[in-house]
Formats: sequence, C-alpha cells, structure tokens
Amino acid sequence: MNKPILVIQMQRMGDLILSFPLFLWLERVFPGHPVWVMAEPAFARPLMRLSPQVRYLDYAHGDELRAEAFHLVINLSHRPESMTLAGSLRSEKLVGGYIRDGVTRIAGDWQEYRLSLTNNNRHNHFHWADLNALDVVPLQTMAATRWPEPRVMPREVRRVGLFLGASEPDKRPTALFWAALVKELERRALVPVLLGGPAEIALCREVQRLAARPVASACGSLGLDRFAMFGQNLAAMITPDTGPMHLAAWSGLMVLNLSMGPVHAFETGPYQPGHVVLRSARDCVGCWRCRFERPRCHDGFEPVRVVRVLEAMLGRKGKMSGLRLPRLEIFATGRKGGLYDLHPICVHPKAGRKLGAYWQAFWLHAFGLGSRGDCLAAARVLREAHEGLAESLAAGALRFFRLASAASDPDRLVREWDVTSLALRPLSGYAAVHLSNHDCSSASRRRVLTLAEEHLGFLSQS
Repeated sequence: MNKPILVIQMQRMGDLILSFPLFLWLERVFPGHPVWVMAEPAFARPLMRLSPQVRYLDYAHGDELRAEAFHLVINLSHRPESMTLAGSLRSEKLVGGYIRDGVTRIAGDWQEYRLSLTNNNRHNHFHWADLNALDVVPLQTMAATRWPEPRVMPREVRRVGLFLGASEPDKRPTALFWAALVKELERRALVPVLLGGPAEIALCREVQRLAARPVASACGSLGLDRFAMFGQNLAAMITPDTGPMHLAAWSGLMVLNLSMGPVHAFETGPYQPGHVVLRSARDCVGCWRCRFERPRCHDGFEPVRVVRVLEAMLGRKGKMSGLRLPRLEIFATGRKGGLYDLHPICVHPKAGRKLGAYWQAFWLHAFGLGSRGDCLAAARVLREAHEGLAESLAAGALRFFRLASAASDPDRLVREWDVTSLALRPLSGYAAVHLSNHDCSSASRRRVLTLAEEHLGFLSQS
C-alpha cells in the first residue's frame, strides 16, 4: 500500500469543514495514497457521513501515527500539541507548523503567509480553504474543480432557517434583531425556523420571548448530521459567519451570510459558489479584532433589508442587481482564476478592495502562481483610482527597503512590521514571519529585499 497522507486539523468545526476541499484534492493529486485526518472527535464523528471518504483519528492514536511512515503531513492546527506531533512524525514532506527540539517552524510558503495574517488580515483576499491547499495542490487542479450551486427549492417551500449564534457575540446579530427578522419574514409569508446548538438555547428563548408569538425552533435538538439533513427541506438559511454556515453551504443549502464583527468574508465566507454575503460598507470591515467598544459594522443590518436580499435570492421579488442598500454591500460567492472570490453586486467604491486585489496578485506572483503582468495591471488600477494611496504605499515600501538593506540589528526587521502603514503590512507582516522562521538568515534577508524591490517596481512601472 502507498504511504498515507495525514492532515492535522484540530481547530473548530468550521475549520474542519473548510478542509473538505483539501481532502478531495489530495485524492486527485496523490492517487492511491490513503488520506488520514486527525480531528476533534466531537466534530469528526457526526460529520463522517457528510465528509469526503477519509480515515479520522484523534490524539489517542498518537503512538500509531509515530510508528507510521507518511508520504505527506499537513498540519493546519496551531495548537502546541499538534505542532509537537507534526514535528515527531516520519514523512517525506511536511507542510505547516511543527516543533522539533523545542524550536517552532513553519514549512510552506503559503503557510508562512497564512501565519503572517494574524492580527494583520485586512487586505487579504485568499480564502482559508484555498490556503489549506496551495502548498501541495496545483492551482490547475483547484481551478478544474466544479462546485455545485446551492439548491433552488420550489416556491411553495417557505421555511427559512435562522442560525442564531456564532463563536463570539460580536460576530452575530442581537436577539432583538432576530425577533424583528422573524416578524418581517412572517409578513412576507415566509416561515422562520430558529436554529442553533446547545450554546444557542438561551438566545433562542430570548428571541421567542421578544417575538411575542410562537416561533418554530430546532435549537439544541439537532446534531451536525441531522442539521444537514434538516436543511434539505429549507428554502435558505440566514446566518452569521459560523461553522454551521459552512456545513449548510457544503450540503447545498442556500446561504445568506450576515458577515459582521471581527470576520473577513474573503477568508471565511461560504466557500461554494452561488451564496450571498451581506456586509458593512465601513472601511474597517474585515478586521481581526474590533477596536471600538461596540462593533460599528453592525449598523445597517436592518431586518427589512435582509429580507429584501433574501427574496431576491429566492427569485420571489426583484433582482439582486437592482438592490441599493445604504451602509451595506452585497456580494455573491464565486471563483476567479481557480480561487475563491466575492463578486460585487451592490458595493461602495473603496480603496481597500483594489488594494486587496493588488496584494493578491503580488503574492500569487511571489509564490510562482501568477505573472508580473497581473501585478502591473493590478498596480495600475490601484494608482489610477487612488494615486495618493499608491504614492504613500511606494514611499513606505522604500523606507522598509532601506531598513532591510542597512539594519545592523536583524531582529529589528521582525519588529518593524507593526509600525508600518496598514496598506504595507501584507508585505512587512510576511517579512517578519519569514525572517523569524529562518532566524534572520542571509537567505531570508535577501528574500525580503527581493520582495520589497519587486513591490516598488510594480508601483513605479504602473
């Protein structure tokens, strides 16, 4: 038998579901190599029937894994025990974080880039599901994959799921919002059904109390597998960014994602094409952590607007392209160049969108998957629309280049990223991670200088 491939994914439920595409691609790229997955049993067991066919294990199988010889190990978990395990295994190739002899390392260009997004992801346009795979799966394989569109149910199917919860309160609407949305749906002859796990039971009761009417609820009564089956009979699901949202999208249920709080739809929006993301038009959208006492990106999410978007999605009233929602933006999930993309339906002109597109082109080129022409074209679009920003970005990059060339204290380069402009941090943040990961070696410093020089060249030639 060919040596197996091991994926270590010990993060949350949504992270496991966003690894499903990777499992499918591994079977195509490495035929004959069994795919093993280490995951939390609480998530893996109920998802087995919905997951690609892989062998699931947990930490109890650690001794068995250490005795195995692997073709490839991919560690997508940042937990210390996962990194220690990854560093202790015998494998022909290792991707992701690992610890050996007490030293932490990151293997793989894209995994280094992913780590650099911590507290620094505002201008990232790569989805987690794609970042899981780019170090080991050819972009052509990803581009050739055709994901099914969500189901369009008959018009007489009027039940709409409302998934109430999220991992943090700032990432979900309030109980008052949900109660108002219940009334608005009923006014449009739609039937709301409250959904959630055990953690949402109290929130569900509060929503029912505020609605002051009987509202159907399945909160706390459905395991993950039964939740997916239950969704087969819904017209759509309205949900914040949460694990069950990814399960709904994977199972073909149409999703309207209310993307709010410290989440970034480019990273964790519904992965399959044909779903809809509704998010704030504020410039700070997509942050890692909100800097305000109350997340201002919640403003504008009004129940009547949400239902208007839903009705357009379901083909019941109006067209999505005709909607104009002050303070909100509408996107459809899709693909561009084989990677996840958010196609604008109703958006507000913002420099951040063009800046993110430039940095996406830059990193594809930096890691051998894109062309200089694409970088120059993206830089030209940025300069033509926001000349002042482009000039500031070039000036900041020049200062960073000079520092990287002349600093007598290499460790200063690792610290420098946190004081550069937000627009330049995709480069400075990656530089900090790359230098630290390679102990500020001469090769890593040359790499940083090369990237800074190329960035300056793209901006000056545009």
